[in-house]
Amino acid sequence: MVNGMPRENAFRLRPGEEYLSTNWMEYFHESHRQTQIAGVGQALADKNFRVSRTASFAVLNVAAAVNACKAGLNLDIEIIALGEPHDPSHAGIFGYTEYSTDVAALLAQSVNPNEIYPVA
Repeated sequence: MVNGMPRENAFRLRPGEEYLSTNWMEYFHESHRQTQIAGVGQALADKNFRVSRTASFAVLNVAAAVNACKAGLNLDIEIIALGEPHDPSHAGIFGYTEYSTDVAALLAQSVNPNEIYPVA
């Protein structure tokens, strides 16, 4: 986090990754954001994914992210629900590569500062 906002590094692909892993909040069918955050946290725990106690969840609006990439870079990204046995809310952001630092920056800037939640 920098000045309360996620770092663009959080949105960069690692070498060999085809997409950025994320989670679909609405999978949990709750309108209360804290319930959705808890659902994502539990899904990550169920697949033994460790999340630092100092980490935060940043909620990215799909339309805002897609529109920012289209308007700023003329790039079409897709956010696709993937689902997994231990994480049915698993999703991926497709359409860019590990070298697309501009995409990572745009995604980080697309996060609403009021939609950042501490893990614990």
